[in-house]
Amino acid sequence: MSNELVSVVIPTYNNQDTIAVCLDSIRSQTYEPIEVIVVDGGSSDRTISICKNYGVSIVNTDLGMAASRLEGARESEGEYLFHIDSDMELSEKVVEECVDNMKEYDALIIPEINVGDTYWAQCTDIGKSISRENKVGNARFLIRDLYFKVDGHNPELLHREDREFHELLEMEGSSIGHTTECIIHHIGKMRLIDILLKRYRYLLSLEDFNAKSRVNEEKIENKRQVNHASVIFKELKDRPSLIPGYVLITILISTLTSLVRMQHKIL
Repeated sequence: MSNELVSVVIPTYNNQDTIAVCLDSIRSQTYEPIEVIVVDGGSSDRTISICKNYGVSIVNTDLGMAASRLEGARESEGEYLFHIDSDMELSEKVVEECVDNMKEYDALIIPEINVGDTYWAQCTDIGKSISRENKVGNARFLIRDLYFKVDGHNPELLHREDREFHELLEMEGSSIGHTTECIIHHIGKMRLIDILLKRYRYLLSLEDFNAKSRVNEEKIENKRQVNHASVIFKELKDRPSLIPGYVLITILISTLTSLVRMQHKIL
């Protein structure tokens, strides 16, 4: 019996520095068949020309990330959907493991490893390590029919569309598993200020999220409580130089969050 088709959906926008690594990792998968659907938001660099060299399907759009994911899913033909980003690299057996696990689950969380060129980028992987240990994250691989049963990603959202979508799967009663194979997330030359600005933009987007989301943001945050202590202790032994940076990032983000929320209440 032939394997079921897996459709990988990748939104892009000026990602010439990372898209080849992403597509190479898909080409190197131990599983087949796989179709790749790139949904491009009007790239002005070499992103499209690089993608054409790989023979993938290209969909042009002027929509946002969530709408691009939805559009890519609509163009797909696979039994399964796999939503990834253009700066991600897949371990070579991840699709094979995902398909095998779908005998037991409706959707899967694939743990991520942050890889970057700066100290601060490397520090962010401590947070990912906590997520890996606690087996939390957002489902990326799932049955295609289930995707449309919960109406897919919300095209009205500019941020947190992946978290909202995961919550919808849980509300549907979907069984969600967790792979051992990982995704490597290349976050490049991320600086401390970049991390804080990303958090600041997220905080400013909360009002819009609450107005347009199909789930409750506070409920999401409350469900994401995890155990940090055991992971921090292990990382102190394995990667001690990153702990001070991670602690500083955590303190600054907590302070920023409090300040923005205080200002929000005043306004």
